[in-house]
Amino acid sequence: MERPKQRTLAKILLVAEAFFGGFYVSITRGLFVPMLAYSGYRLDVLSAVLVPTGLGGILLAHELYRKPGSITRKFRSLLLSTHVSERILWLLPPVLLSSPYLLSLDYLAGNVVSVLVSILLGILIYSLFPTREIIEVSVHRSAAGAAASILGSLFMTFVTAVQSAPMAYVTSYVTAFLAGLVSSATLILTPGIPQALPERERTVTPHEEARIRGNVVFIVLAFFFAGSNLVGIAWSPLLRQLGAPVYIPLALSVAGNVGGLVGAYFWRSYRGYLVAIALNALVTALIPYVAYPPAHVALSFAASLTFAGANLLGMQVFAELNERLGRVRASAFLVSANYAGLLVASAFSSLGFLTPFSGLVLAAFLKLVGVLLAMFAIPETAVIPERRAYEYSRMIYSTSILGYTFTVQASRELLKTSIEALALAALLTLLYIIYRLSWIIVGL
Repeated sequence: MERPKQRTLAKILLVAEAFFGGFYVSITRGLFVPMLAYSGYRLDVLSAVLVPTGLGGILLAHELYRKPGSITRKFRSLLLSTHVSERILWLLPPVLLSSPYLLSLDYLAGNVVSVLVSILLGILIYSLFPTREIIEVSVHRSAAGAAASILGSLFMTFVTAVQSAPMAYVTSYVTAFLAGLVSSATLILTPGIPQALPERERTVTPHEEARIRGNVVFIVLAFFFAGSNLVGIAWSPLLRQLGAPVYIPLALSVAGNVGGLVGAYFWRSYRGYLVAIALNALVTALIPYVAYPPAHVALSFAASLTFAGANLLGMQVFAELNERLGRVRASAFLVSANYAGLLVASAFSSLGFLTPFSGLVLAAFLKLVGVLLAMFAIPETAVIPERRAYEYSRMIYSTSILGYTFTVQASRELLKTSIEALALAALLTLLYIIYRLSWIIVGL
């Protein structure tokens, strides 16, 4: 097959993968928090389920950034195996609702594998297409995923309206699993996926301006993803307090996906991205003050429409930095911002002092910080002279390097301690079982 035709077929199949994957993701992720909230999980317990996921995502992305060759030596087999494994792990949450610890473990494993899948798909897109086509493919994939997410949201809204829990959850997750397998099949058929993809270790440090640019955009995205994840954690409990039926939180997903579909094509420039994120912070600030539950559906549409600007800002910048950072590192940088935001959001809400109202107020504040950073520290979106914006971004870069190093080291130690504690608990449980069995045997 000729190279241009092969690229065209690869585009079509990758968009199809995003379509079926969008249906699968909209149900498994979109139903997860409402399912926990309406199953009696408190906000702090719900957030505690999410904390390990943020830690695991950041650590995995960090290690892949440091050692990009570790996932490119068997690129094709790793991409396909993790793609299918992710679907299997996300089939389990409905049957683990009665065990928060097992649910947290499954959620952690599913999201860590999702990190790897996201990074691998990013590497694949960076590898198959020239720079000028990366944004085009990404936008089409985002739009296809949003369109399928509308169908997925409508489906799970209908199922939860006509079936009672927990059967409605099982039906939704099994259907999502089957759609996820179809997305894996389209990926298997995609031409041009290399068996191995050697990633040259960068011995030459990228230009300081490129490092600073990537770092500041990462921070802006982390603030926005932190705010977005706080909204996702607190919005369903707020609606429950307002007395909204379960289909209202699910209808938010439908409206949000429509907004994401429109937003993927609506914002087209760096100035447009700035306007979008500023409006998103404003919409987020309005959410806790609206007492009429159906009005939240319109707010969801507006929030997703404007949040697309943050996603496009990240895709634009890291597509341009791809040549300087390398495919694995550019993809890991972009994906890790999402999990940094998840870690911040879940850590705040797991402390137990946040109510749904205060959680949404905090989300608006975090997004406002991101907007201010974009206005004054990213030269392309700055409202001040470009040179001054660059000076501010250098100051932020220098400060954040120390903070990032400390966070990664602390996260690694915390994860190590948690694993050791779980191993000790398992050992003590096993010793207790042996002790009880010995008494039973002696008694016989």
